[in-house]
Amino acid sequence: MRTRPRPRDRVLAFAQAHPQEASYLTARELGERLGISESTVIRAVQAAGFEGYPEFQRRLRQGLVGRRSAAERLAIHGDPLSRSFSRDIENLKETWADMPKGAFWQAAHLLAGAPRVWVFGLRMSHATAVVLELGLSFLGVNARLLAPRTADVWDQFARVAAGDVVVAVSFPRYTRIAVEGTALARRQGATVIAITDGPDSPLAPHAQVLLPAAYGIDGYVESFTASISLAQALLLAVGELRGEEGREALEAREAIWAAQRVYWSPDDEEPAIRPAGEARETG
Repeated sequence: MRTRPRPRDRVLAFAQAHPQEASYLTARELGERLGISESTVIRAVQAAGFEGYPEFQRRLRQGLVGRRSAAERLAIHGDPLSRSFSRDIENLKETWADMPKGAFWQAAHLLAGAPRVWVFGLRMSHATAVVLELGLSFLGVNARLLAPRTADVWDQFARVAAGDVVVAVSFPRYTRIAVEGTALARRQGATVIAITDGPDSPLAPHAQVLLPAAYGIDGYVESFTASISLAQALLLAVGELRGEEGREALEAREAIWAAQRVYWSPDDEEPAIRPAGEARETG
């Protein structure tokens, strides 16, 4: 009589046969695919030697790094809204669970007290870099965005000096400039904080402080929800550490924004930009 495979064998067989697809599926979705419960999937991967489902997925993704193209990821089907939100929720949970709190506060102290901070992230990682650099500048930190253009990329990195703090943001598929730029910053004497996917990242060997963030994707666009949330947490910590100095810097910015009417207000007498063809009334 032919016996039915154990849940663990079924989960591992599916992951081996379809590693790309399995790396996108939540435990619940994988269970539905195999006709077993979410809790059974989790017990199955734990029985296979993984600490939990997040580690199981992380190992799958690491094995696929550099092999998945955006076009291949676009081929994954399912409800986009459910897939996107479910994946981001998992990423946030994983990042919170795996975050080394000591390293987080070490990074916050470095950012709060550095004479100069450089932040860089290329392609879609640039979004996280912009949030962090802008927020630091609001708190009075001498923060600058490294936004190298193709022609002068190494001239940009050459401005990094000993004593600076550099925050490098990069996730699979890592760009060559991100990896080599991080290495150069370290050689030039900067203290490097890496926001990346974990210790297996090529940025990790060049970083004194490593802050892991989950980037699990469920389509052709990588998820940066967790890395942006981490950047926001760092800004809150830096604001707390800078205390009165940070508050005064932020108040000074607010005064400028108010004077220049940066933000819209219902009390504005005239719109900042008039519709085409609408002339200003003159006396």
